[in-house]
Amino acid sequence: MRFPSLLTLSVLFLGATALPLSDADADALDAEIHELLKRETAEKSNYQFKSRHGPGPKPPLPPLPPTPPVTCDDFWLARIDHEGVAPYAPTAGYQVWRNVKDFGAVGDGIADDTAAINEAISSQGRCGPGCTGSTITPGLIYFPPGTYRVTAPIIDFYYTQLIGNPGCPPVIKADFNFVGRWVLDTNPYQDGGVLAWGATNVFWRQVAHFVFDLTDVAFDTEIAAIHWPSSQATSLSNVEFRLSEAPGTRHQGLFIEEGSGGYIGDLVFYGGNQAMIVGNQQFTFKNIAIYNARTAIEHFWSWGWTYVGISITNCSTGWDLTSNNGTSVNVGTITIIDSSITDTPIGIAYAWPNPNQPNVGNTLIVENLDLENVPVAVRGPFGTVLPGTTSTTTSLTIPAWGRGNSYDENSGPVFFQGTFTPPTRPSALTAPGGRYFTASKPYYEDQPLSAFLTAREFGAKGDGSTDDTRALNRLFEAAAKRRKIAYINAGMYRVTRTVFIPPGSRIFGDSSFPVILSSGRYFENPTRPQPVVQVGNRRGPESEGRIQWSNTIVSTRGKQPGAILIEYNLATTRAGQYSGMWDVHTRIGGFAGSDLQLTQCPKTPETPITSANLDVDCVAAFMSMHITRNAANLYQENNWIWVADHDIEEPANNQQITVYAGRGLLVEDTRGPLWLVASSVEHHQLYEYQFYKASTIFAGQVQTETAYYQPNPDARLPFAPDARYHDPELLTPGDSGWGVRAVDTTDLFIYGAGLYSFFDNYDVNCSQVGTGTRCQQRILSLERSRATIYNLNTVGTENMVTIDGVDQASYLDNLNGFISSVALVETRDLVV
Repeated sequence: MRFPSLLTLSVLFLGATALPLSDADADALDAEIHELLKRETAEKSNYQFKSRHGPGPKPPLPPLPPTPPVTCDDFWLARIDHEGVAPYAPTAGYQVWRNVKDFGAVGDGIADDTAAINEAISSQGRCGPGCTGSTITPGLIYFPPGTYRVTAPIIDFYYTQLIGNPGCPPVIKADFNFVGRWVLDTNPYQDGGVLAWGATNVFWRQVAHFVFDLTDVAFDTEIAAIHWPSSQATSLSNVEFRLSEAPGTRHQGLFIEEGSGGYIGDLVFYGGNQAMIVGNQQFTFKNIAIYNARTAIEHFWSWGWTYVGISITNCSTGWDLTSNNGTSVNVGTITIIDSSITDTPIGIAYAWPNPNQPNVGNTLIVENLDLENVPVAVRGPFGTVLPGTTSTTTSLTIPAWGRGNSYDENSGPVFFQGTFTPPTRPSALTAPGGRYFTASKPYYEDQPLSAFLTAREFGAKGDGSTDDTRALNRLFEAAAKRRKIAYINAGMYRVTRTVFIPPGSRIFGDSSFPVILSSGRYFENPTRPQPVVQVGNRRGPESEGRIQWSNTIVSTRGKQPGAILIEYNLATTRAGQYSGMWDVHTRIGGFAGSDLQLTQCPKTPETPITSANLDVDCVAAFMSMHITRNAANLYQENNWIWVADHDIEEPANNQQITVYAGRGLLVEDTRGPLWLVASSVEHHQLYEYQFYKASTIFAGQVQTETAYYQPNPDARLPFAPDARYHDPELLTPGDSGWGVRAVDTTDLFIYGAGLYSFFDNYDVNCSQVGTGTRCQQRILSLERSRATIYNLNTVGTENMVTIDGVDQASYLDNLNGFISSVALVETRDLVV
C-alpha cells in the first residue's frame, strides 16, 4: 500500500497527467508525448516496413480460434467439484466459483453477454465500486471456451479472478456499437474522477487465458481492451489483444495509469495506436510480443520498470519514454533485458529536455537487446544517441547500454551514457542461448480430472475454525506419492502445527487464493521458531527433489512470535529441473480472521513505544520466509511478502494499523541458483530482504517498504538480533530496518529495485520532495559481497547505498522527481 496522496505527489513531482482524461485531453497528451519525435516524420514516411523474412506486407492477424471442439470442454478446472467456501462472507450459501454460463452468458458471438458476465462477477453482495476493499467475498469467475460479445464494459470487482480455458481461450469481443472507454474495467472511475479503489490498494486479482478482440470497433474510437490500475499480488497472463491496424487507429491494448505493481506476462498484441500505454510505481513485464502497433509501449510515467523477454515487430517506435511537461520528464527508470526489436524505425526514445530537471531523469539500462532492421536503437531529445541497423538478414546485439549515475565501492556518482561491459551471467541462471531462465505458471490443462486430489476429499474444511493440519498433510503426502496434483479448494485453513510439502508435490490453489493460517501456542515461542509451511527437509530424506506451488496465501492469526510462515529447504539438483512458486504470498494481519485488525492493533504514533508497553498480541510472526542453506534451483514469480500496514476490510476504510513481524525474506542459498521475478517484501522490523552467504541470484523488479511505524519503535523492537539467523546488529537508536542487506554474497544480480521509506512514525512529510527531511538514513547494505544492481530507486532515504559500512550514494546527487535513482551499482572487485 501507499499513502493516499501518492498519485497526487506523482503528478506534482513527476509531471504525470491527472486522470481520467477527456478525449480532447487525451489527444493533447498524445501530441505532447510525441512532440519530440516529430522531427523523425520524414524518416518514417520513407521507411519500408518489412516482415521478419524480408520486404513485404505487415504480418496479418492470425485467425480467431474456431468454434471450440468437444475437447475444449475437458479442462479440469471446469469439471472438478467446486466445494470452496468463504467463511466470513455475509451471504448464506455464498458461491466462490462462478461459471458465466450459469448466469446466462451464451458465448456464441451473437448474444449480448454483457449483463450476464457482470451478474456473475457482482452477485451475492460482493465488493464492487463503493466498497473500499474486502477479502471476505472472493470470486473465481470462469469463462468456458466461446466468443462473448459485449456492448459495455465488464466491471471487475475486488478480490476477483477472471479465468478462461488455457487450451481454448475464450474471446471477449467488443461490439461495433460498444459504449465505454475500456472493455474490461478493473477499477472504474467514479463521480468526481476518482477510481473505485485507490490503485495502490488493489491486491490479489488475476486475469488469465483470454483473447480481447476490438476489431469490430471503429478504428478512430479511443478504446482500450483492459484498464488495469493495480498493485501487488496481481497478474495478467496468457492474454491476446486484437486491435485495429488501420492508419490513424486510436485503439489501445493495455491501459495503466497508476498503482504499485505487480506482474504481467505472456501477452501478445496485434495492432493499435499503442499496444500498451502505462504508468505505475513499478512493474515487471515478462514474455510479451507486440506486432504492428504504432507505438509498442508508451509510458505516462514510472519510477522503476523491468522488461524481460519483450519482442517488438513492425511498429513505428518500440519504447516511447518521452512523456514530459516541458521542463521535466515523467519516466524515472527503465530496465530492458533479453529482448528484441524488428522492423521498427526507432527502438527506444527518451526525452530529458532539461539536464537539470531532474538530474538523472530517463535513467535507462539495456542488456542483451537484439535488433533487426531498426535504424535508430536509442533516440534522445536531440537526435540519434545509439545507431541501430538496417539489415534485414543479420541481427545486431547490444550487450549493454545505459545512461545515468553509477557507483562502486570506490567512486560515484559518475554519470555515463553509452555502452558498458555487462556482468558475466552464471550458466546456472540462464536458459540455452544465454537469456535468463524464466518459467510460466502451470495450469495443468493437459491433465485429466483424475490427476487431481482435493483438500475436501481429505477432510479439510477451510472454514477458519476447524484444525485442518492433519488433512492438508495427508493431502500433500498422498498427492506426492501417487504423482497427483493437490488442489486446495477456496477457504481459510487453520493449522496448529507445521504443514509439510514433500518433494514431488504439485500444488494448485483455487485461483481465489486459499489461505493457510497458523494458530495457537505451537507458533508462539520466538526462541524456537516453527515453520507454518515447510517445503522439504534441511537434510536427509526428502531434502532433494522438486515442487510446483501456485495460488496460495500463508498467514498467521493473532500472536505468533515464533512463526516462520514458509521455510523452503528443497534442493533441486537434477540437470534441467527446477522448483517453482507462482503467486504464493504471505499476508500478516489486516484481514478478517487474522485477529490483527484495526480493533486489535491500531496505530499509536502519539505514544512512544518501548519494550514495556509494546502490544505483544500484535507480534504476528518471527519471519515471513526462509530459504535455507540446502535449497537450490528455486524459481519464484509474483510473490508478495506483506505485513499489513492497514486494515483491508471495508468497515475499516483502509485505516492504518501496527502489526509486528521480525524478518522478511532470508536467503541462505549457498548453492543457488535462485530467481526472484516480480518480488516484493514489505513492513518487517529488521529487514525486508537479507542475503547471507548466498550465491547465484537473479532478482527483478524487487520492491520494499519500510515499516510505517518505525522509528517508533525503531528496528531494535520487538525482536532482538538473533545470531542463528544472522540478524543485523542495529544498535543505533532511531534506526529503521534494511530494505536489502547482502552479506558475504556472490553473483547477486538485481535488475531494478524500488526501496521505499514513506513514513517516519506514520508522518509522511519526510518523503516529500523539497522538505529537506528523510524518513530513514540507510536502506541498502552490501557487506563483503559481489553484486550488480541496475536502476536502484529509493524514496525517503538519506543514503541510497552503503558498502562495507561506508555510505556511497546520497539521494541529493540522484534526484529523479519523487524518487532518487542510480543506474548502476557494482561491487565486482570484492572477494568473499
